[in-house]
Amino acid sequence: MNKQLQGALVANAASMGFNWIYNIPYLERLAKEQDLIFQPVDAAKYKRARKAVLAYPAANVGDVSLQGEILRWLYQALKENPDLTKENYETLVYEHIKPGGDYYGWIESYGKKLVYSRLIDDLKTEDTYPEMNDNQLIGFIPYFATKALDLPNEKAWELAQAFTDNEDYKAFYDVFDFIIEEAKKTSLNEALKASLVKIPMQFGFKCTMALNMETPKDMLKIVETSCAIGYALPLTFTILQHTNSFEEAIKLNTQFGGASCDRGTLIGFLLAALETVPSDYIEKTNL
Repeated sequence: MNKQLQGALVANAASMGFNWIYNIPYLERLAKEQDLIFQPVDAAKYKRARKAVLAYPAANVGDVSLQGEILRWLYQALKENPDLTKENYETLVYEHIKPGGDYYGWIESYGKKLVYSRLIDDLKTEDTYPEMNDNQLIGFIPYFATKALDLPNEKAWELAQAFTDNEDYKAFYDVFDFIIEEAKKTSLNEALKASLVKIPMQFGFKCTMALNMETPKDMLKIVETSCAIGYALPLTFTILQHTNSFEEAIKLNTQFGGASCDRGTLIGFLLAALETVPSDYIEKTNL
């Protein structure tokens, strides 16, 4: 398996035990008592957290989120057919998550809209099709898959439009490429700073603030830990800047809670291009 794809899936799986817990003080207390990564999903802990969504109650240690699964499905499909179209991608996801499909787990809004749209077609009803304008991290999944196969960013954007029409995703594909290449020549921190002039204007303030926080926790005064890229990307910048290894990054990411699995996918993908993913983490992940 491609090194960066492996890193993405490992970092996704590492956070599953506390994914979508939004009580950060609670996670901080837990982190003092135990390691938070690669832990089983415990319904009692979600209940005690109060502010949480138990999305994957049946997940085993090493399992990935829906976006992690979609990344695996898409990577394999592109490996077999590099000319896969947006329509093929939609069908690929639909066949897995449709009623009676082989996927068992949480289905996010973009998946529900896809199923609903296909049911409109199947039932030949007059219902209105939902807009596919998602702003979650799903728009980066095609980038991870195509990059792992040395396919162009244009292919990634073509596929991403199955779920979003926001061209900020396309812009960030180039930003991530820049960060990786620049970090190889200088350092990750320097690369993150240099990338600020390349990111879309509306992300400029938060991403700049992300790299100027005294502590990573300070960033949580400015952004939430939800799935929206307006929050997830600046928080990712903060996590990367304030940690010095793959291990440190995914531990801090998990401690911040919220969309930690899907945010971890991006963190793991970027870091795996620059350093070795710990072998014991790979062994714990259901690859």
